[in-house]
Amino acid sequence: MTHSGGNKLKSATSAMSIVSNSRGILTLDFIFALMLGMGFTIVFFAITLTLSYVEVAQYLSFSVARTAYAAHETRSLQISLGNEKYNQLRNRPIFKAIFNKGWFTIPQQPAFGNPLTGFNAEYQTDPNEDSENFIGARLTVRARILEFNSPFLGSTTTQPETGTANVQTFLGREVSTQECRENFNRQRWTYIITLRVGNGGATPYQAVGNQPGAPAQAVALITDNGC
Repeated sequence: MTHSGGNKLKSATSAMSIVSNSRGILTLDFIFALMLGMGFTIVFFAITLTLSYVEVAQYLSFSVARTAYAAHETRSLQISLGNEKYNQLRNRPIFKAIFNKGWFTIPQQPAFGNPLTGFNAEYQTDPNEDSENFIGARLTVRARILEFNSPFLGSTTTQPETGTANVQTFLGREVSTQECRENFNRQRWTYIITLRVGNGGATPYQAVGNQPGAPAQAVALITDNGC
């Protein structure tokens, strides 16, 4: 009886010792802190690298918008020059090294919105103001480096648009030669030939040129540097 009771007491004492033994708890704390610290390090690294990539994308969009800003024969040629500039920069070795790793993607071609009005339809403006401010270039970029699953922190891709943003530059644009000639000079000449002498008098400009009845085609419209 005494021997059996002693064994039970010894077993209870051993169990209590195991429960109260704190050896190794620092190891667990260290592993937990290490995993948590690594998770935050990955997050900060991804954010820092993404912000750097965004600056590069901003430079690309500015260069494209600035190139497409300058006057040309037609608006399509302005956009063509912008695309040409984008491809030139995108294919440089330093930029190819950045964007070919798969961490950060940019589109094959920039977006210019409506060829004439750009992205003005997407922004609320005063209808009483003749303002076309939002004309430029847009790059829809995606930071895949932000898409990861970290221990203790969970997944970052809670929404499909995670890591996607529009990097854009709005500089406006100069009028094209075609627009200046057809939308301004030709219309001005059309109004000139309908001018009357005095109040309700004759229209002497109708006889301009050697094409009777077609004075609008009697002149050659020349557009110099602007309208």
